[in-house]
Amino acid sequence: MSRHFSDYTSDIGLSNLARLAESSTNAEDYSNSLYILGKELGAVLAEQITDKSICVACTVEDADFLAKGIIDSLSVLSSDISLACFWNQRQQALSIAPIIKKYCEPAVNNANVLVIVKSIISGACVVKTNLTNLIQDIDPVSIFVVAPVMHTDAEEKLNSEFPRAITEKFKYIYFAIDDEMQANGNLVPGIGGNVYQRLGFKDQDDKNKFIPKLVKERRESLISTSNQKIAV
Repeated sequence: MSRHFSDYTSDIGLSNLARLAESSTNAEDYSNSLYILGKELGAVLAEQITDKSICVACTVEDADFLAKGIIDSLSVLSSDISLACFWNQRQQALSIAPIIKKYCEPAVNNANVLVIVKSIISGACVVKTNLTNLIQDIDPVSIFVVAPVMHTDAEEKLNSEFPRAITEKFKYIYFAIDDEMQANGNLVPGIGGNVYQRLGFKDQDDKNKFIPKLVKERRESLISTSNQKIAV
């Protein structure tokens, strides 16, 4: 087993990656570390993104903490940030992750920068599925693939799933690369096991019944803004 850190990894990043990997870390502290790592990743992105029309795309389990942290950091750069959130039913044996539900804000279709967020990228099937869905409707100039931890082969696997016209837009932002994968697909040390269970969900079905606070708040804000415009 070996772990390599990127040049983007700060002391704050290192300490929170270690907290995720600890089996004794409770769900509240675990989610807080994901948020902090999101803030750190967002700060890195803010230094590299020049266009202010941004879509942040995440999975349901990553919305309230990792994606929220990224959005909070990017909000210093831009007020034109839209959200896409996906509920995937991952089937490990088949390496597929069908979308069973999604939340996409109207401004997603106008985004020039797409930020694909995942707490960990191992086999890349979830990222592939959600990215494929998005680029059917949008044509971003830049695509950032962002995660605290990735498997050493993840970049090559994801690149092989798309034509060069898409992959030449990719830029990978991560803090750690792991090379050991268990039979169940978890990386070691990774993010300390199954992210659903570490966050307090019973299983995949349980997390797919959940609606993130981030989605609820942003949806309510969009409805309120729309009603105000109609009233005027």
